[in-house]
Amino acid sequence: MPLNTHDPEKQQLVTRRATLFGGGVALLFGGIGARLYQLQISDHDIYAKRALENQFNARVIAPLRGEIVDRFGRKLASNRQNFRMLFVPERTRDIDAALDEIAARFDLSDERRGRIKREIRRMGAFTPVQIFDNMSWDEFTRLNYEIPHLPGVQPDVGETRAYPLAEAAAFVVGYVGAVIDRDLIAPENEQDRSLLRQPGFKVGRDGLERTYDKQLRGQAGRMNVKVNAHGRVIEELADEATPAQQGGTLGLTIDAELQQKATEILAQHGEGEDPISGSAVVIDVLTGDVIVMASTPAFDPNAFNIGIDTGYWRELNDSQYKPLLNKPLSATYPPGSTFKLISAIAAQIQGRSPDQKVQCNGKIYYGKRYFHCWKRGGHGPVDMKDALKKSCDVYFYDVAKTMDIDLLAEVARKLGLGETHELGIPGQKGGVVPDRDWKKRYYAGDPANQIWFPGETLSVIIGQGATTSTPLQLAVMAARVATGRQVKPRIVRFRGDLPIPEPTPAPIDINPSYFDVVRAGMDAVTNEYGGTAYRSRLEKPEWRLAGKTGTSQVYRITAAERARGLTKPEQLPWKRRDHALFTCFAPYENPRYACAVVVEHGIGGSRIAGPKARDIMREVFKVDPANKPALDPRVIAREVSAPRITTGRSG
Repeated sequence: MPLNTHDPEKQQLVTRRATLFGGGVALLFGGIGARLYQLQISDHDIYAKRALENQFNARVIAPLRGEIVDRFGRKLASNRQNFRMLFVPERTRDIDAALDEIAARFDLSDERRGRIKREIRRMGAFTPVQIFDNMSWDEFTRLNYEIPHLPGVQPDVGETRAYPLAEAAAFVVGYVGAVIDRDLIAPENEQDRSLLRQPGFKVGRDGLERTYDKQLRGQAGRMNVKVNAHGRVIEELADEATPAQQGGTLGLTIDAELQQKATEILAQHGEGEDPISGSAVVIDVLTGDVIVMASTPAFDPNAFNIGIDTGYWRELNDSQYKPLLNKPLSATYPPGSTFKLISAIAAQIQGRSPDQKVQCNGKIYYGKRYFHCWKRGGHGPVDMKDALKKSCDVYFYDVAKTMDIDLLAEVARKLGLGETHELGIPGQKGGVVPDRDWKKRYYAGDPANQIWFPGETLSVIIGQGATTSTPLQLAVMAARVATGRQVKPRIVRFRGDLPIPEPTPAPIDINPSYFDVVRAGMDAVTNEYGGTAYRSRLEKPEWRLAGKTGTSQVYRITAAERARGLTKPEQLPWKRRDHALFTCFAPYENPRYACAVVVEHGIGGSRIAGPKARDIMREVFKVDPANKPALDPRVIAREVSAPRITTGRSG
């Protein structure tokens, strides 16, 4: 049937549809037009800015780490060239094939290969990923020769940490290590997170490197780079860069030359003997400057910087000589007879005359047991000076019978035991100075053992029992005895261009004449025939050394062992031998340096610790660092003030 074009109903339906379609088209083009107007006219500035921002990226410029120098500017921690192999994934079609080529020419382990691939996924195809660092010159030369066969590989020269003294200063400066997740989430690193994410960036992990990490880290710079739509860098805009600022220099009181010599002296041992496990501290008694702080054996901090070998790490951890322990600050020992310096002063405070004599027959009976002198036959009649000179135990046992333990502890604290100092090196121990309050705290859950017994004082007065101290504390004790002042050690002289003021030690509230008696006894120890350290005297009169030997037991000798005869110390297992200690100051008439040496299981203070202290002090007087001009921090500040602009890669 033909369409009736004159049908009113059908004409109305067509007209309605046409109107709706036309309206829809009009709305569509109207919306498109409105959107185009918004994008091109209304929001033009917004999108133009975003387009410009997409064209440019900001790259971090890693700063050089601040140096750590000794009192004369010699470097203890510095920066050196770091030859590296970088890999840019975008420059090769097949990443696995490229890594196969690297593995065929260099030692690329499966573990390292997996880490590299994870880094590529995290950083993107256009960001260089570090394959190797700290390459030797021969390896780096070979890398440059092999470049045509290594797609995506790029040789690079960055910077990394270097420790010129290696083991000799390990426990002073510490070391740096790779950034871990804990560093990235730490609140104090919030402003530096982009810097910490730079390939190969290191942070302080121990020692002064850790304590002063923020100051040594420096300030990151920024450089704008032009990128294409894929994120590839096509131009570096150096003119618009903000230069990185090198970290501030940390100046120490340490003398690098003496530190190294003292470490060598400390480590020396005779043929067939056990290695020396010990420490030495030398302090300027007028300023408190720590000139030497040596510990043996030690570790090489450079090994931690480049990535420590598993075998070397296991060797350090398993060694009975504890090379990872900072012995001058973190190891505690019974002070042995070096404590008699404190005991002699406490005895005078309590009223004993230095001239009063005691008959030493080799032992004394007290509290239903014998207390033995180190000399089996005894020393005969001795006064206070003789008791110090010959290190007579019986004399001090007699003092202990009327000694108030709280007074003895008070004098010990005034002379530096039980005290820690703000040196900036973590892990410092306070040791133990026992008294009545200490025993109550120690046996808090056992009231029956909280009472202080007089017999315990006899052990403490000769530096045994619960008494412990660090080598640093023994050096401070010697410095305070030498001067009669509250000498406080320090190891940092300046930070950046900020000098740390030298403290002026106040007098100790003890009668100066009491110190005179003790100093005379120390002089007799080393300079009078029959003194326990007579062979440790110094040959030059102007270097006259005054000291005190100490031998501390590591286990109690039973009556049965004494009855059948004591085993010679050399025949005992190393860990059952006594510790050897020596503390001293010099010159006697005008003290300038104090020293303490502790040799673990060294058998006797006069046998090994005294001679080592003598040799160290001889080297100190040859150099005499106190009479040489120390480095001015303003000189260092000028040297590191120059800005640094690089491509932003960090070694």
